[in-house]
Amino acid sequence: MQKIKSLMTRQGLKSPPESLSDLGAIESLRVPGKEEFRELREQPSDPQAEQELINSIEQVYFSTDSFDIVKYELEKLPPVLNLQELEEYRDKLKQQQAAVSKKVADLILEKQPAYVKELERVTSLQTGLQLAAVICTNGRRHLNIAKEGFTQASLGLLANQRKRQLLIGLLKSLRTIKTLQRTDVRLSEMLEEEDYPGAIQLCLECQKAASTFKHYSCISELNSKLQDTLEQIEEQLDVALSKICKNFDINHYTKVQQAYRLLGKTQTAMDQLHMHFTQAIHNTVFQVVLGYVELCSGNTDTKFQKLQYKDLCTVCSNLIIHMPLF
Repeated sequence: MQKIKSLMTRQGLKSPPESLSDLGAIESLRVPGKEEFRELREQPSDPQAEQELINSIEQVYFSTDSFDIVKYELEKLPPVLNLQELEEYRDKLKQQQAAVSKKVADLILEKQPAYVKELERVTSLQTGLQLAAVICTNGRRHLNIAKEGFTQASLGLLANQRKRQLLIGLLKSLRTIKTLQRTDVRLSEMLEEEDYPGAIQLCLECQKAASTFKHYSCISELNSKLQDTLEQIEEQLDVALSKICKNFDINHYTKVQQAYRLLGKTQTAMDQLHMHFTQAIHNTVFQVVLGYVELCSGNTDTKFQKLQYKDLCTVCSNLIIHMPLF
């Protein structure tokens, strides 16, 4: 069978394509009809003799496609030509060619129904592939349209979500700023209640929160206001510390110490306390001596109030020396 195909190629005949890739060749290929091979089939034939003729063909004829049959035959010619021998050899080649042609015709007619059926199947498959290509193209186009729409919708959702997060953060900041703006009222109430530790703690927390929102112009004013409030609390602490010298209250003193501890000024508290005790003792003693001097001198002139404590003591000593004994 392979030999027949090689000879078909030599004679310019084409066998049916073995794959579906050569669809153009299938479309242009004309299906041979039965009439074209009827003459060959109607000739008297001996299958065994025909097969012997085919087998007698030289093997070189079934070699590669680049084999040149004409050149090969010309090279076989003897130096001295004999017309009778040439005619006999020509007749032999014609018989071999006729046997091959008849064999090819028989094979084509035998396989023609299957070939026609296969050609119809391939044509149907080609139509199906074209339809599938159209469906795929339309599907891709719709997918691209859906992709663009989905991308735009997704970007819109992301943008809205980002705006929502920004607005939520801004709302929290505004609420915090509103709370900070109202702290002065609470600080005043706590100072009136003499809750100095609580007032300082609240003021420090407000300063820390205000530093987070310092990029707002209203917060810069609040920072300075909180600093002023903190200084005011320190002044009130000093006043409260001075009251302890005359009227000591353990609870009051504890609050004052806690307040100074929050400010980080415990040493300052001790220094101020010593100063206030010294001042209280000095004022008390001065008033006692002044009262005695005024009593002994029988004069309530304010000039004694302007004297220094040392000078007042000197005056008191002189009065005691010159005081008559009873």
